[in-house]
Formats: sequence, structure tokens, C-alpha cells
Amino acid sequence: MSQFYIYNANLPLNDFKKVTVIFNPSKDFNYSNLRDELYDFFKNSAQSDGIIFFYGEDKSDFENELQEKIDLIFKSIPKVEETTLSKNLFFIKYNENKILTSSKKKIEKYIKEIVRQGLVNIFIKNGGLVESKGISHHFKFPSGKHSAKFLRTANVLLNKSEIDFIAINTLHLICSNEFENIYCDTLSINVIGYSIINFLKRFNSDRAINIESFKSYDGLYNKNTIFNTNSVFLISASTSGGILEHIKRNHSEISINSICFLFYLPLEKKSNVTVEQVLCDLTFNKDLNYGIEEYEIYNTSVKQCRFCENHSKAINIIGDSFSIDEPIVESKQITVGFIKKEIKDFVELFKFKNTNDIGTTLKVSYAEDTANRKKYDLYIDYEKIINNLKEYPKHQEKLDSYIQQYIPASIKYIIHLNDKGSQGLAEYISDSIKPQIGVEPTIVNHSELSKYDIHENTVGSILIVGSCISNGKNLLYLSRYFRNYASLRLIYFIGINRVNNQKQYDELRSNIKYGLYGPENSTFIEIEKIFCDNTNTETSWIRESDFLKQILEESDEICNVIKERISTLDSFSSSQVKGGSNNIFYNSIDGKELRIRQNSAFFNDNSYYQNICQSDIYFTISCILNNMRTDKNKVLYQTSFVRNLLTPLVFNRFNDGVIQASILRAAKDEELNYSISENTSLEMLSLLLTFLKHKHEYQGEAVYEFLYALSIGKLRLFKPHYLILIGELKNHQDEVINIFEKSITKIYQKSI
Repeated sequence: MSQFYIYNANLPLNDFKKVTVIFNPSKDFNYSNLRDELYDFFKNSAQSDGIIFFYGEDKSDFENELQEKIDLIFKSIPKVEETTLSKNLFFIKYNENKILTSSKKKIEKYIKEIVRQGLVNIFIKNGGLVESKGISHHFKFPSGKHSAKFLRTANVLLNKSEIDFIAINTLHLICSNEFENIYCDTLSINVIGYSIINFLKRFNSDRAINIESFKSYDGLYNKNTIFNTNSVFLISASTSGGILEHIKRNHSEISINSICFLFYLPLEKKSNVTVEQVLCDLTFNKDLNYGIEEYEIYNTSVKQCRFCENHSKAINIIGDSFSIDEPIVESKQITVGFIKKEIKDFVELFKFKNTNDIGTTLKVSYAEDTANRKKYDLYIDYEKIINNLKEYPKHQEKLDSYIQQYIPASIKYIIHLNDKGSQGLAEYISDSIKPQIGVEPTIVNHSELSKYDIHENTVGSILIVGSCISNGKNLLYLSRYFRNYASLRLIYFIGINRVNNQKQYDELRSNIKYGLYGPENSTFIEIEKIFCDNTNTETSWIRESDFLKQILEESDEICNVIKERISTLDSFSSSQVKGGSNNIFYNSIDGKELRIRQNSAFFNDNSYYQNICQSDIYFTISCILNNMRTDKNKVLYQTSFVRNLLTPLVFNRFNDGVIQASILRAAKDEELNYSISENTSLEMLSLLLTFLKHKHEYQGEAVYEFLYALSIGKLRLFKPHYLILIGELKNHQDEVINIFEKSITKIYQKSI
């Protein structure tokens, strides 16, 4: 559990466009914990322009104490940015009544904005906005209104530091009331009340405060409900503030000023009274790019609900809970609309080459050893591309054209990211422009930038080169590093931009290009673009290796099959192999490598046949599933009450074993969790039994992959169905099947 709440806030300032806020809800600082939490934060977040420490007034001499610990903290922050951040530290204190600032620095004029962004961030990242598509179901509220979305504060209250952040800011809003009672509209937000009490005790208040729930509309509709005097009322969330009218009508003894809405998204006519009592307005801020955009809500007494007209089921919302017995399960098929041409074209461009033993550039489970990070599920070997450009004529033609079009003669330096592909691209660009500019630009590895004395008054251009980028963090570091170089124009030149989705793509380009002269200050060029899964935590092959090694440890028998498979998986980490391309899946039961047949829907034509690697196919399927999770329809998007599964029929429709194996490996666990639906599980069981029956034919060639997915609990069945499958597996005299059967039995025994 995190001791600190750390987040980034956007500001309308050229020199402080983004700041990192560190909120400490406790009196004491554990600097080792802070270092570790900052390390985890900056692994997934872009570098900021400054750090704000938000801490209690009762922590004395903190600023001097921090200076003694600054080296320890900055071990978690990229080296190129330590100097910048250490000069831009800000300190904000809080007590039970307000936030205190020690100076009039311009960044501190935006404290309310910074706090609001922290609250909005908690709400959004923890799933406070519950969504359905409105196709099979939508929501009906106690007020009688209908919508496909609703605000659920209960989802948000997960981490103590975040709960305390909400609580201290709520206390500042209600502190003018001499309250002895806190009424919460749902039990789930009682934790906010308890946190408020702890802050009051911490700052020497001896008030005895009681906390109760008044059940939202039910309590307020009842005129006989009696509320204690000297009370404040916490409303978890609202889209209209209409609850105030019920209070005025039924409980005139309650002062409007004693009511606080924790989260508010005005979808109807705004109430000035409500806004004054709102802790966090969730309205989308277009300038700073955060918040929640407005959505449709229907007052059925005035207007017919569009979702009801389309026969969507209305799920009643009671408090902040659903009146639903079990999750709604929807099965999703891979359809033509998700097999996009840009995916086909990209794979066609960089897939297996049969000449000069080049092989493929699209690999699995690898990351270069230039950075201490885990392996990428999908790895693009750009070093191979740049070293064999003639084998990729379309890419070379585009690259050469962009070099001529976008790189000016004023280039002084070419700074490349710290990988061999980026270095090769930088050298290729330098060789290409040398005849035009005469003087060869200085090539610099960005990890060695501090060794070069680039003066702030240097006039000209700097070319920043990256082979493949998955999130653009290193580009953002460099953007901030050169922020004070007013006479230098930055040009970003990327071989392949492989971010996850359109939103990330737009945000990255916006952040990179913004500067002194506005949103088009810098130039951002990419040769190719593909949206793909950028998972680098636990790839399917790391997971498999751990699974097999555990089996070896627990077995008294020597199993050569497992040892050989582990050896194959370990070879993917070799700097010579650089990821898996073939043998990334289990062979058929007859020992044949899984291969794709002709006339596949996943490629432009049949030229791929016998000219493709398994990893090329996996790359294609992974990008398609990523598209299904992230496109505007989000058909594989999961919520707490709606589970979108890949239909078992997908394995019937796409019956090539290598395609089936790719789907099993590229899918997320929750997309194959058929245990939540007896009917869907029965469909999957029927297919599994068919695959086992025909295990020596093409129909069952991927049977090992299915059994492996079952063995690690990725593919799950309805519990009684396991017994049928296990009984069938015991009839097969095959060493690998017997190994998987034992693991599947363990999964069954542990299942609910």
C-alpha cells in the first residue's frame, strides 16, 4: 500500500507545463518508501517540470530535512532530469482549516487547480465513471433518470493516501461548520468521515464526532427522518444537484451550507448553490486536457429513454450499488472491422524476409539490455531494419523522402535514444544529409548528453532520433532538457511510433510539439505508425518459463520435453536472437511446428504463405485484440459488472492452430475467463473435447496450447466442467498432456 499519493498536474505555464505532486497524509516521511514510490511512478509517467511537496503543518523544518535526503530521493528519477527538478521544488502545507503556501511564486497561484486535478485523477484512474454501451443494458437512478454511465464513488476509495487526500480537502470545505455529526449518503464513503476525524485529532481537536449513513434519496424523501443538529452531509456524487431540492422541501432544518458534494458532473442546468458546495467538479477541462466529457442522461418523465427504445435493460442503481445478481457476460467475435488494413500493411512491410538470413523484425518477449527493464511482449528489431534497408524498399523510400523534406541545413547535433536501432538511424540520417550541409553534425547518445557542453545560446537545430517508441518518455525528457535553449529548434524523427492507442498518440504529439511559440513549436516526424500492446511486465513467455521451472522443481522425474522448452524460451533473451520468432508456441502432438495455411483473413494476399514466422502472426493477432480493447467501441472493455469475453467460437472460426495459439497468448486473462458463464464454458468445453479427439489432425494441432492456457489458469471453465475435461485427459497416454492434466487439476481444486 502506498504511503504517498503521487500524481501529475497540468498547468497553463510555459516553464511549468506539468508538475509532480507528492502528498503525504502522515506527519512523518519515510524517505526510502518515497524513493521507491517515485521510481514506480516515473516508470509509467512522463517527466515533469517541478515537484510540489504537499505535507502537514505539524511537520517542522521539512525543507531543510529534505535537502539532506535529496540524493536518496532522486535515485528514482532519470539522471538527465535531476538537475532541473532539484531547482524546481515547491512546498505546500495543510492544517485542519486550509492550505498554506510559503511564498507568492506563480505556481502556487494554481493551488486550487492542482488539488482539483489530483481529485479528478483519483476518480478517473480508479474507475469512478461506470460505463456500459447502452446496447444490452443501461442504468436507472433513484431519481428515475436513465443513462449509460454513472458516477460511483465507491470504486474510487481504494488507497489510504488517496482517501486522505479527498478527506483533508473535504475538511477544508466544511470546516466553517461546528459539526458533531457527519452524515454520508452511502456506507462506502464513511471512510472519508473517519479520515476527517483522524485529521482533526492530529491537529489537536478534541471534538467527539459521530458518523452515520442516511441512504441517499430514501432518507431524504422521508419527512420523518430526524437528523441531529450541528451536522454536515457528504453526498458521494451527483450530476444535477437535484438532491438539494429534496432537502429544501423535506428537511428545512438542514442548512444548505452544511452539504458537500464530493464529486459533481453537471449534465443538466447548473445550480450555483451546488457548485459552491462541490469538492471536485469533474467537468472536462479542454485547455488542460483532463476531466470527464458530458454524456446523455434521460429524464423519462419528460423524454423517452433512447436505450429503452432499443430494448436495453435498465439496471436499478440503489445508493451506489447495482440490483443485479451476477455480471452480464457478453461474447465477442473477431470480425472483419477489427482486422484493419493498416495492421496488415505494417506486418507485410516488416515480416519475415527469406533473403540473406534476415528473418523477421517482429519478435516476442525481448528488450534491449541498454535499460534495466522487463521484456516487451512485442519487440520490433529496428536495428535489423536499418542495417538491411534495401530489403525494406517502401520504408527506405519513405525514410529518404522525409529526410530530404524535414531535416534543415541548420542541424548542429543529432541526439539519438540509447539503443542500437536509434544509433543506426542517426548515422544513416547523418550520412544522407552530409552532402547537402557540408559539415557533419555531432552525433550524441542521449544517455551521455551531460558530457557535451551545448551552450544555451547555440543557434540552429537539434535532431532527436528514436528507432521505436512505445510511450515517448525519453522524448519528453529531452524536450524539457532543452526548454531553455530558445535559439535551438527541436526536430523529433522517429522510425516507428508504436504507442497503444489514438488517445496516447494525440497526447504524445501534443506534449512533444508544444513550446515557447505554442502547440506547433517543435516538429514531430514518424516514418511508420502502429497501435499495439506495449505490455512489458510479464510476457506470455516469461510466465510460461516460470510455470515450467516450477514443475521441474516439484517433479522427481527428469522431463526432457520441459527442459528443451525452457531452453527454447531462454534463448529469446539472447542479444544475438533478440526475441522469439519461431517455436514461440508448442508444437502439435506429432511434433510439427504450427504453421498458417493459405487464404487467411489476416493478410492482404497469399504471398505470406510459407514466407512468415510465428511471431509475425502473433504480432498481427495481438494488434487486432489491442484494437478491440482501445478503439472507440472498446468491445473488450471490462467493468465490475459487465464481462466481455472472446467467444469460444473464435477458435472455430479461425481454425489454424497458429492463429488459435496467438489468440490464447495475446488475450488477457479476463477475456478467456469462461468460469463466469456456464453456457459459454460449455461451448469452450465442447471445443476442447473435439480438439483432443482430433489431436493428430489439423483440427487439434494447437491442443498443447489450449492445455497450457488451462494449466496456468488463463483459460478458465465453469467448475463442474473441469471434471469432464480432466476425466478425458486421463485417457490420453501422452507425457505433455499428463503434465498439463496435473496442473489443470490443481486449478480445479483451487477454483470457487
